[in-house]
Amino acid sequence: MEVVVIVVLLALVVWLGLRFYTLYRSIEKAEKELREISAELFENRAVKLHTPDGRLERLLDAVNDNLDVIRRERVAGQKHEKKLKEQIENISHDLRTPLTSLRGYLKMMDPGGLSEENREFLQTAIQKTYTMQSLTEQFYQLSRVTSGDFALKLEAVDASRVLKETCLENYSLLEKAGLAVAFPAFDAPVIVKGNQDALSRIFANLIQNSLRYAQSRLAICLIQKPEEETVCFLFANDISKDQEIPEPERLFERFYMQESSRTHDGTGLGLTISKTLAEHMGGTMRAEYSGSEAERLLTVTVQLHCASQL
Repeated sequence: MEVVVIVVLLALVVWLGLRFYTLYRSIEKAEKELREISAELFENRAVKLHTPDGRLERLLDAVNDNLDVIRRERVAGQKHEKKLKEQIENISHDLRTPLTSLRGYLKMMDPGGLSEENREFLQTAIQKTYTMQSLTEQFYQLSRVTSGDFALKLEAVDASRVLKETCLENYSLLEKAGLAVAFPAFDAPVIVKGNQDALSRIFANLIQNSLRYAQSRLAICLIQKPEEETVCFLFANDISKDQEIPEPERLFERFYMQESSRTHDGTGLGLTISKTLAEHMGGTMRAEYSGSEAERLLTVTVQLHCASQL
């Protein structure tokens, strides 16, 4: 009798062990499936339990229900985002023509018959139309570069030449702002894989950012990394303590602007557009603070892949 009891207990232990092992393996597979589904959320897959168990199956049913809810919300969010981008693009397009006409009419006005005060008002109005046109163009560019079908034609580009040309185009603004500019000496062309127009816009936006926040100087540096086959362009400007933010990467958020810069014309879209363009070229962009307490520096780095010679 005792032998029978021992045999039954051993059989029960073996069965429980096998049951525990199969459930353990089944949970491991379910976890793996859940991670795969989370990585590719839009695939219409569900987490399955390969070993029957009522309670665990009810748990996975709840998990699958939540996955369905997340999928629906994600799809709805993407549709809303796409519609918003289309609306921004349409509004920007519709504003272009009347803004161009308004600027033309203002320029046609004869300032000779106006008082000095009214001439100043007229000049301010003309300048504001330029600003409004620039902002409208930024909204339009944002809607384009963030759309799902946007693509850049990539080729070998001499980034050093593009940088020189962009700096020369903005020289008068840098001089007017009284910024001391340190520019790298290029011994040879710096060939990157990119798009010339996109690269020019990135450099122009970075200069505009420095014009908005720099205190007295801007340093543009070049770091080549042959082992990684990349090249980095660094735009570093001094910045006052009250302009710093805890997370400098927030500068790339849409419409984000440091509070102390709100008196300047702008939307906070320049760096957002620049980072998106850099990513379309296979590059990256980051922002960080450095320097001492006496002089803080805001450095924005653009990293791009090297390309074959032109």
